[in-house]
Amino acid sequence: MVSKSYIRIFALLASAAVVAARGLPNLHRPYLVPSAVSRVTGTGTKGFLTVDDGAHDGTQVETLSTTHGAFANVAGGTFSACLADTTASVADCQAVINDIRANNGTISVAGGFCLNWWEGGCLGRVCGGKGQQVYAEDSQFIAETMTNSILNTCISQGKSGAAADCADVSSTCGTYRYSLQAYQGI
Repeated sequence: MVSKSYIRIFALLASAAVVAARGLPNLHRPYLVPSAVSRVTGTGTKGFLTVDDGAHDGTQVETLSTTHGAFANVAGGTFSACLADTTASVADCQAVINDIRANNGTISVAGGFCLNWWEGGCLGRVCGGKGQQVYAEDSQFIAETMTNSILNTCISQGKSGAAADCADVSSTCGTYRYSLQAYQGI
């Protein structure tokens, strides 16, 4: 009888711990794409977290490289560049940007990590600079920057693109990096 009581107490404590842990913010453990996404073609407004190093846990991500051209300075201290050829469509990338915009508030991501949204064949990424604790920015600013600096200038020309607050996106000098690129699925 004593062992059944201990098992019941242990089960109750374990359940309480799981419920309590759900409410905690978790900026350092990557979230994986849910196995049953509520939308047919994309993530919706909730992005998933990955380490900022390319493909992660089966997610096939096109590698962004600055070898295709230096970043150009655009208004407001944002630098952008068109990179490799991409199959991502303007319509899919616009849907990704709309999902980001629909967050209606601050989007936060730990340094060295990226929040990712996908729709159809487009993957949008918001990455925190590796030299900081947390990058936080208004979703409207992120969406406008992606639209003006990447969608209208790169995706519309058949190229993936990135925007950052640093001229060398491959370094740790900036606080953020945004990108739109091809997404081949999970």
